[in-house]
Amino acid sequence: MSPATPRYIEIARALQKRIESGELLPGDQLPTEHELAGEWNVSPNTAKQAMKELRRSGRVETLPHRGSFVSKESTPFVITLNDVDLDEDLPGRPGGGEGRAFVDEAERQGLRATSSLPRVSIAQATDVQKSALRLRGEPRPQIVRRTQQRFIDGKPNSLQHSYFALELALTAQALLAENEIAEGSVAYLRKHGHVQVGYEDGFDARPPTAEEMEFFGLPRDSLAVIEHSRTAFDQDGEPFRLTVTVYKPGANRIRFFAGDVPDGARNPAS
Repeated sequence: MSPATPRYIEIARALQKRIESGELLPGDQLPTEHELAGEWNVSPNTAKQAMKELRRSGRVETLPHRGSFVSKESTPFVITLNDVDLDEDLPGRPGGGEGRAFVDEAERQGLRATSSLPRVSIAQATDVQKSALRLRGEPRPQIVRRTQQRFIDGKPNSLQHSYFALELALTAQALLAENEIAEGSVAYLRKHGHVQVGYEDGFDARPPTAEEMEFFGLPRDSLAVIEHSRTAFDQDGEPFRLTVTVYKPGANRIRFFAGDVPDGARNPAS
């Protein structure tokens, strides 16, 4: 038998259904924790946990001295993956300026994009990472992972992990430092003999990890996050960088451009 659903989860789901059905509209005030405790015959602490779970989902916000209200729907952040991330020093060639693209897109939408400093770790490659980077040698070669938390107007938006072979990082040692690479990793690695000339993109929808649930503030029953993987290739056709970006569900809209499109189409508001 599966364990019983905790009472605070039951309360949170019941309130969420009222929101999704339209019974409670954006801006409507929710029952107080005292009222919820009485209605559901639970302790005040259980009612408090239920409200916390709703806040984690982004469906409810609590204002000091006023109470809890249904959040007003926010417009998803639009990210264009094959348009603005071109390497400025190599016109017309696909680059890896995902960080610059993130900032540029936000500015066009009147928003502010920020990122944490990279966290760097060294670990054994997974089968997926080993295959993407064509790592050879021992069964589990080591890789370097650079991870950044990304925010839009101070709210968690996405997590980005970039993976490199340890052998490359020992040569290009800025990859091992927990600092921004001033010129960007694409320009930096070009100095070390890897000119990025193309990339392969892949997408997946999967359940969030514990780290992702904590960062995005997702409820326990969240179904999926969107994972975008980009493998970059150098002038010799060798993969040298794998970047995996995990997007918060409901907070992002991903788009591509192809062919000749009108200028107005590039404005996310159009």
